[in-house]
Amino acid sequence: MINNYENRISGDSPFKPEFERYINEHRGRGSLKVQISAANQSFPVKNVFVDVAVISDGMRYSLYHDVTDSSGIVNEIVLPSCLGSMNNSPETAGKSDVTYLVSAFHPAFEEVVDYPVTIQDRIETILPIALEPLGGMEG
Repeated sequence: MINNYENRISGDSPFKPEFERYINEHRGRGSLKVQISAANQSFPVKNVFVDVAVISDGMRYSLYHDVTDSSGIVNEIVLPSCLGSMNNSPETAGKSDVTYLVSAFHPAFEEVVDYPVTIQDRIETILPIALEPLGGMEG
């Protein structure tokens, strides 16, 4: 079964020209779904600002940002990855993983900064993030 996000994956870059070198080095595309919740993952949190960044050549690039929906989800974030064919040999296995940094911000909760997530070619990765209310008490 083909997932919806696979229809959006192509070799074309939706990113700004300053990311051109990074995009050229990462010709694959993977998908990320971020699910934000609170109270031990009991309640989705809407209106959380989610930012996805990567560190490349010592520079931090924010590649994507959006706000969670009423289900606490930001869906179908298509990100550059190494081509899946790089996993076909022992010399390159493991080198095809690309790590992104996910941050989440909401005024009622402690912020989550630079949570690492690995993206692989043609794979949808689901990242659950549980937020803690400000003051450290859930309720």
